[in-house]
Amino acid sequence: MRAVYIAPIEALAKERYREWNEKFGKSLRLRVVELTGETATDLKRLEVGQIIISTPEKWDALSRRWKQRKHVQQVSLFIVDELYLIGGQMGPILEIIVSRMRRISSHIDSTIRIVALSASLANAKDLGEWIGATSHGLFNFPPGVRPVPLEIHIQGVDISNFEARMQTMTKPTYTSIVQHAKNRKPALVFVPTRKHTKLTALDLCTHSNAESGDKPLFLLGSEEELDIFISEIKDETLKRTLPLGVGYLHAGLNSDDQEVVLNLFVGGRIQVCVSSSSMCWGKPMPAHLVVVMGTQYYDGRENAHTDYPITDLLQMMGHASRPLVDNSGICVILCHAPRKEYYKKFLYEAFPVESHLHHFLHDHLNTEVVVGVIENKQDAVDYLTWTFMYRRLTKNPNYYNLQGVSHRHLSDHLSDLVENVLSDLESSKCVSIEEDMYLKSLNLGLIASYYYISYTTIERFSSSLIPKTRMKGLLDILASASEYAELTIRPGGGRADKKVDQPPEIFIREPKMYRPTCEGQCSVTSSLL
Repeated sequence: MRAVYIAPIEALAKERYREWNEKFGKSLRLRVVELTGETATDLKRLEVGQIIISTPEKWDALSRRWKQRKHVQQVSLFIVDELYLIGGQMGPILEIIVSRMRRISSHIDSTIRIVALSASLANAKDLGEWIGATSHGLFNFPPGVRPVPLEIHIQGVDISNFEARMQTMTKPTYTSIVQHAKNRKPALVFVPTRKHTKLTALDLCTHSNAESGDKPLFLLGSEEELDIFISEIKDETLKRTLPLGVGYLHAGLNSDDQEVVLNLFVGGRIQVCVSSSSMCWGKPMPAHLVVVMGTQYYDGRENAHTDYPITDLLQMMGHASRPLVDNSGICVILCHAPRKEYYKKFLYEAFPVESHLHHFLHDHLNTEVVVGVIENKQDAVDYLTWTFMYRRLTKNPNYYNLQGVSHRHLSDHLSDLVENVLSDLESSKCVSIEEDMYLKSLNLGLIASYYYISYTTIERFSSSLIPKTRMKGLLDILASASEYAELTIRPGGGRADKKVDQPPEIFIREPKMYRPTCEGQCSVTSSLL
């Protein structure tokens, strides 16, 4: 039997692999493996692994052909971390893989235990019931309940210009560190971009120089000891800030430099570390104080400054936790003054999440047609009854554009949804519909499913490629792939600094409660934590 652990992003999966390989692999002699995304390699790892660590996309690609892959059917424990991200951009894939595991359990008549972990949610009961948890297996705590109690301070800065506001926040950040991180306790500062990591680190050094005596205020280790580490540093600015007890991290920093800064900070030799917001995921940086210096970043797609996703803020706040070391942690959030009340509401209260699978259903239905799970339109409707979306349809009909909450309305809505999706797939030459009912996969659909690419991409490739296409044309066609839409581009070219490998914002909607309806059932013992 096998246990599968799903981490929302690559960085967290790698961190968990390092931790569990040490804990379970070396200590208990269990075989811990991490999936790579390459099918042949992953099948071999799945065969030998007892604990399998994966991201949602990699497990989706591997578990699609579960009828032919007995090792997928042998999973007896399925752990999903950060399930509240079901409301984010990766939510549809999370929803599909959990629904698939429940469906597998039902079809092979074997109990798969599902354990889901999440931030505090207003509609956790819906998620719990969807994964098959009983009332005894569902635990939903208020946002204030943490392993280490967290004290949150939110300060507004009433300056409209982004750069001017960031510059103004430097002094309050320094004051917060001096005030809340007494007795040499570690302080972690999150800023929007890699540029701000350097600027903020230098500003903090300037403030500490002005107020400290002979020894730098934020330097906790001896200068001689630090010289050994600094000699290995490649970044020139970092060589200037580290002797003053301030380090910084961003994705563009040399990996060896990152490792040195991380070791100095976690090891208690420097007190302050300034990190770009994108580094909040997948880096073990426990601190007593976390300062979120600004809550906006530049979004290249919108060409404007946009608020951090709530998920990012929760992740940043979570770093203010040192179990067995501190009795409490402190988080100071510096934001634009008009956003202060918004953050108060969503950081102090549990928020609801909704499915948006209905916007991303095409590729998943195409795949199920390819592997033979869906053979006709009725199968497609039945397939949807296993999803979280189906459970939420009648509870918040306005969000899903449902006209009424009766079974008739629900049936018509699902039928229309399936008809529209299959019609698009037919137009893209991925699926053929025979006798207005039966579904057959076509060559383009097979290719899209096998290589895990969108049906729109394979349609674009098919319609654009001709034997005489030259290199420039090939590059234009390749660059038009819908998968590249997720990469943020700065005006004039070049990739923006912000967040390629992290969960985007959760779609928050106020739920309207209606009488629930029936859904797919299976023998799953589960718990939602």
